[in-house]
Amino acid sequence: MSITEVKNGNINDDDYYDIYSGSAAPVQWDRAGMGGYLKPGGGGFAYEDNVYVKLKEIGLVPKTFAPAGTANDAPDLILNVAPGKNPTRPMQIKVEIKLDDKADFGQSGLKWSDQKKWYLDGANTKESREMRKLLQTMGVPQKVNKVWGVHGAPRKFASTNGGTRNMSQRDIDYDREHFKDIMLTGPDAPSRETLFRFYGAKKINYIQVGGHGLYYMNADPANLKNIGVKQFDAGLKLRIRRKAGGSRTEQYNYRFSTALMIDTSPSSTGFDLMENNKEDILQFLDPKSIVSAWYG
Repeated sequence: MSITEVKNGNINDDDYYDIYSGSAAPVQWDRAGMGGYLKPGGGGFAYEDNVYVKLKEIGLVPKTFAPAGTANDAPDLILNVAPGKNPTRPMQIKVEIKLDDKADFGQSGLKWSDQKKWYLDGANTKESREMRKLLQTMGVPQKVNKVWGVHGAPRKFASTNGGTRNMSQRDIDYDREHFKDIMLTGPDAPSRETLFRFYGAKKINYIQVGGHGLYYMNADPANLKNIGVKQFDAGLKLRIRRKAGGSRTEQYNYRFSTALMIDTSPSSTGFDLMENNKEDILQFLDPKSIVSAWYG
């Protein structure tokens, strides 16, 4: 089994959405300011906004579409495209956008039950239910219980003041010392098909990864392989952790969660929504100006 307990995991390591601290409204950074999205407070949302603004400027984004922001059951981007030699009408594709290959691809919460075991928990959305279903199929609760279960109930759930400002330092330290990060890799890791089914529940077939480019997942309905887009082939891992939920000074404020992440980077693809210039993007995605004719 490839289940690794990470002894030096940092509770304050930033997950993908944790580094965004502003409004959910589009940031609309100009090109010269793109370096800012790598700073705390920028992150994944600013990168999404950059891609959105760039594609909107050349007329490929539906006029009624706005970035999903924190709405995790919606696509990050919708594009009208008409690729190929003889397109007759445009089609819409949904795109997931990730800042880089360190971003997570979906999360689920973990809680301790009255039956003295860990179980999956989270929002009652289609996407969240699908993620929990996939994690359940992978046997994640059993693996969590194998590593964490021997320590009994975490103090956050068992102590009288658990999870509140009055939680004792002793209880906080107990959880910190006993519930280390777990990393599922190799044969215990999620398969790419797991990721494809997760996004397939939202009818999202494409993914743009910063620093790598655009990929298709389970299907390529727009036949973008003809312009160099490759199938997403990254290896995956599942991180199980005790995660800070608020300010670094609020030691009592933490949760237990899972995050689906990239383990090995995807191979090079031949198209990039951020790095290709606007003229090339139009040449590949709307060579006959069909989109502009329909929606212009």
